[in-house]
Amino acid sequence: PTATLPAICVGDCDGDGAVTVDEVAIGVNVVLGSRPVTDCEPTDVDGDGQITVDEILTAIERALLGCRQTAEASAPG
Repeated sequence: PTATLPAICVGDCDGDGAVTVDEVAIGVNVVLGSRPVTDCEPTDVDGDGQITVDEILTAIERALLGCRQTAEASAPG
């Protein structure tokens, strides 16, 4: 059996399932040190408390190509 889990979309600061230019800008401002990472935690892919350029590039990709709304996960058993 499989379960449908909510997917975290890199760069989707407000959790609406889409990444906007405004949200990418928030991530860039975190990288520059003018905003805290808590303003857009979904961009911090590895959870290390900071947003890096590669994470911003992933957010830009999601803004251009869209986000998957669900992820399939295999349930044990």
